[in-house]
This record gives sequence, structure tokens and C-alpha cells, in this order.
Amino acid sequence: MNLKNYEKIKSRGVFGLLNFMTSEGLEWFETRNHMLETGQGSRSGCLGNLSSDCLVRSMLAYFRDDDTANMKQWAYLAAKARIMCEHDTLNDYLTEDLLSPLIGDNEEVIDWYRQFKLPYELSKSVIGGDKDDPKNWMFYRYQSWLALNARWDELGERCERILGMQEQIKKDRSYLIDHRFYLALAKGDKAGMTSVLLEKVSPRERKIRQEQQSGVTWNLIDSYAVIFAKLAWRAGYELDLDTPWIPRDWLPVKPLPHYEEPWPFMRDFNIWQPFSEPYAHLSPKRPQRLT
Repeated sequence: MNLKNYEKIKSRGVFGLLNFMTSEGLEWFETRNHMLETGQGSRSGCLGNLSSDCLVRSMLAYFRDDDTANMKQWAYLAAKARIMCEHDTLNDYLTEDLLSPLIGDNEEVIDWYRQFKLPYELSKSVIGGDKDDPKNWMFYRYQSWLALNARWDELGERCERILGMQEQIKKDRSYLIDHRFYLALAKGDKAGMTSVLLEKVSPRERKIRQEQQSGVTWNLIDSYAVIFAKLAWRAGYELDLDTPWIPRDWLPVKPLPHYEEPWPFMRDFNIWQPFSEPYAHLSPKRPQRLT
């Protein structure tokens, strides 16, 4: 797209995020964190809002302050707050929730998501979805888990299955392009991955998916395209993507030397602690290389 037009859209996006940084917004940020520290209010609600607010600060760090390191730091905090919330709720997560872990480049939180298979192990009657039914929303979300775990054969087979029956898909057809990317990733087809991602950030495709992306990121990046590009780079495919919707300097996997945790309620929380029963056996386990 025209870079001048993008700059106008980006300015609008940054201006919108500054609404979170008013004196009232900053006061609420501190109040909510105090509530988390003292056990007041809805813990899961506070953690969910904290994760969103940290993502806001991550985007501002980069797009307002041109500070990639601080972008990764806030993305890490957003990711850990989301993990803490998952421990409380044991809910499924959206594919877009992988944005913060992936752009933060913190290996521990990424490893946690690699092992967070609980949503895919529960029965259909409990979770309300079916990961093996191409017409079900859970099928799509499971694709991201397979890609995160580099399970290429299974991912590729599932992509071929749904793309082979795409005329039968009546709902959420806009997600078919994502399966095209996953298939290219599973095959190691760099040209195919690049082509799909550039198509995804075209004005037509972005308009189609507008309601399916967070308002925090919409005017700054294409969240799904960034997630997919990061998955490709983590798999060793260094895609050259000439588009402002996928920031180039986000793509190399470069963890920070150290990640800060500014609040005691977060520092004291071990993401590797087991889930509550009866789901303890599905808890992610700290990999040996992190011990």
C-alpha cells in the first residue's frame, strides 16, 4: 500500500491508544494492579484487562517511541498476564492471543503455550468445540498449536483436508487464506508463505477481517500476518516481507537479556505450577533446558 496512507492510519492508531494513557486511565491501571495485589475484585477480569493494557503499552513503545526492546518487555507482561488468567479460568484462547508471546520473544512463555494443550484434550461436551471437524472453530485454533509445535505432517494434512472441501465451508470462509499459509509453512514453501502474507495485508483482505482483529493493533499492524510471519521465522524461514503491516525488525527471534516483572503479584506467580484438579495432569511442564 501507499506508505503515506499507512502513516496516516498509523497516526490515527497511536492517537487512539493514547486514550488509555490519560490521567484517569493511568489511575485505573494502578488501582487494578493494587486490586490484584490485595485480592480484590474479579482476578480473571483484572488479569484480562491488564494483558490488554500491556499490549497497548507495547504498541506505543514501538510506534510512538521507536523502542523495540520496550515493545518486547510490555509484550512479555501482556503474555504472562494472559497465562495467569488461563490458570484461573482454564479457557480456550484465541489465535490472536499468540501475538504477545511471539513478538515478546520470551522462550518461557512460548514454551508454556506450546504445552498448553488442555483445550484440545477435553471432550467436545466440555469444551464445546471439535478440533477434528473442519467446519468447527476449534479446528482453526488447533492449527496454530500445531504450527507452534512444528508438527508439520499433521498440520499439512489438515490444511489439505479443509482446502479440499472449501466449497462446503459456509461459515468463516475468510479464514481459508490462513490454512493456505499453514500449508505453505508445513511444506517449507517460502515463496508460498510470502505470497499469502502479502495477500493477507492487502486492502481487500484486511477489510474482510477487520472485525476479527483487536482494535488495539488494527491501525498499526495486521496481527494474524505478524503471528504467521513470526511462526515462519521461528521455524527457520526468514521471509522478506515488504509491508509496514508486518514490521521487519519484529521478525528475527531475539529475546531480551532480561525481562522485568514490576509487580509482586506477577513475580510471585509461577506459570509452571499445576492446574487445579481435575486438570492437573494436563499442566504444561517446564522444559529441561529452562531448568
